[in-house]
This record gives sequence, structure tokens and C-alpha cells, in this order.
Amino acid sequence: MKKALILLLSALLLITPLAGCGAVEEQEPEAEAAEYDWDAAYAKFSPDTVVMSINGSEVHWDEYFYWMYREYASYAAGYDLTDGVPGYEDTLIGEYIAAAAADFCLQNHIAEQLAAGLGITLTEEDEAVLAERLASDIETNLGEGATEEEFFDYLETVYVSRELYDYVNRTAALYARVFMELYGSTGEKVSDEDALAFAEEYGFITAKHILLRTTDDSGAALSEGERESKLSEANDILAELRAVPEADREALFTELMNERSEDPGLERYPDGYCFEPGTVVQEFRTAAEGLEIGGISDVVESSSGYHIIMREPVTPDDKVLLGTSEVYTLRYACAVTAFNESFTAEMAEAEVVYGEGFEGFNAAELFE
Repeated sequence: MKKALILLLSALLLITPLAGCGAVEEQEPEAEAAEYDWDAAYAKFSPDTVVMSINGSEVHWDEYFYWMYREYASYAAGYDLTDGVPGYEDTLIGEYIAAAAADFCLQNHIAEQLAAGLGITLTEEDEAVLAERLASDIETNLGEGATEEEFFDYLETVYVSRELYDYVNRTAALYARVFMELYGSTGEKVSDEDALAFAEEYGFITAKHILLRTTDDSGAALSEGERESKLSEANDILAELRAVPEADREALFTELMNERSEDPGLERYPDGYCFEPGTVVQEFRTAAEGLEIGGISDVVESSSGYHIIMREPVTPDDKVLLGTSEVYTLRYACAVTAFNESFTAEMAEAEVVYGEGFEGFNAAELFE
């Protein structure tokens, strides 16, 4: 069974825009922090040195260097560039950040080329969003009242020119615009047939449940007596459901679910969960798979508590369980997965030519 590549467009999928520009929380190094002179490293090449070309589009040193610096500052600061990547010791950190930089460049240039090939340009709405982003970045990094000039002077200290800032943010906006043109902002251009075919291919099923929890709000297990009480309550609910004609069970199930279920996700998923393998506890998945549409399970015990499950038909606008604060439909998940797969294929098929000395580059070489 395939696993869906659901990468949410709210995160712009593969593209990473230059927003805050500061480093995210760093990894905890295992040894004393390494120190590197990144200014001297940047000066090793002219900013317009061609590091690589992607389908004929040149990537220069200033662009490539920024992504190396960002990857190190964000995820590997404190490690020596000659250390192995934790968990992947056959790859050195210097090799990893250089390869990651090349990949970021590839993503951005392919996105730009894809938009150009489709004749897609930024709209007035996009331009307004970019202007708002710039204002937000200025305030986030330098505080209220700071000027654009001060902001871009600051960015130079982290190896971001005005041109690079504009390029990456505009490319991310183009990427989102291409998605919207092809699929709609929420995937509304995806047909019912395609959404349902996607669900079948990736093994999605839909079910609602009544949950009686056997843990408290901190996650601690309830006492044995409390658990027995919850099981007795679950059995009573199940008996009530099975005592009514089949034609009335759906309505009664929904009524009891809204009244009795202790599922913390009920408010966001009032019509049940649409999920693929690996996204719910196995006991829930196994029980749901064993039901016919409209069928009700026995009481099912999991680490969360006691469930009574009703299998529902999969529809294109079912809400997909992703473990995020946002709720997305199956139709949208289909669109995002299709777009991601096609974009990844474009990257794989791109003609990439490296400048002299940059193929298989190791960032540690900059500090020798």
C-alpha cells in the first residue's frame, strides 16, 4: 500500500520562502561547538560565480552559499563539518549542507521554470501579499519602525541580498499560484472521480467513533475501577445502538457521539475521520477495515480508551486526519499529492550541470 505524500500547501510544500531569515532552534551538539569564519568562506568565490545550472538557468555563488549557511545555522550549528550526520554517519555534515543547498536551488529554479512554461505570473493579490510579508519580516527581525534599508543591511549579515530575498519569496508565491491555477486554492478543481481514485490507491477509509477515554488529560491511566466503569458505559451505548432498526442507527450514532464521546478531535472532525494506513492506532484501523459501510463495531480497546466505530463511505470532501491544526479535505490532499509528485518528477528530470569543483561539494573545503 502506498503512503500519500501529503505536504501541505500552507507550508508551500517543497519551497522555503525567506521570511524570518533567522535560524530555527539548533540541534544540541555532542561535542564542543565548532567555530567557522563564514565571511571568509563567502569571500572564496565571487558572488556571480556559476555553481550549477538547472535546465540552463544559472545558480550563482551568492544564492548557493546562503542555503549552505542557512542549513548549518539552522540545523547543524555546533557540529564540526567533518562530523557524520547523526543517524547517517556515512554522510558528513559538510557534504549534507552542500547537497541541501543544491536541492533548495533546484526547487526554486524548477518552480520558476514551471510557472514560466505555463504562462503563469503573479497577480495583484500576490504582489500585495509579498508587500505584507516584507513589512512583517522587517518588524519581526528589527522591530516596529525599522526601514527597508535597515532590513536589507541586516540581511546582508546573513548573506541575503535584496535580489535573493525577492527571488525566493516571489518564486514561492509563483509555486503557490501554479498550484491554484491547476487545482484551485482548496483542490476544488479535482474531480470526484480523481479524488476517489486517490483514496483507493492510498488506502483511505472514513469512520466516526464514540470514544470513552481511559486516560486523564495528562495522559495518565485511570484506575481499574474507573476503566471498568468506562467499559460498562461503552457496552451500554453499543447495546442501545443495536436495539434500534438499522435504518435508524446512523442518526442515533451521531446523536450519541455528540452527547457521549470524549474524543478531543470531535469538534474539528464532527463527521468522522478520513485516514490512510499508519495515521490511527492499529486497533482502530483494523476494526474499521473489517466493517461494511454503515456497520458498527464491537467495543474496541486501544491506548486511547474504548471505541465504538461506524464505517462511513469515503467522499471527496471528507476531512483528512493529518495531525495538524488545520483541517483539509480528501480532494485537497489529492491535489497536493499529485502536485508534489509531478514537481518531484520535474526535479528528477532536470538537466543539472555543475561548475568546476562544485559537483559533490563539501562545505568543509571552504575552511581548509
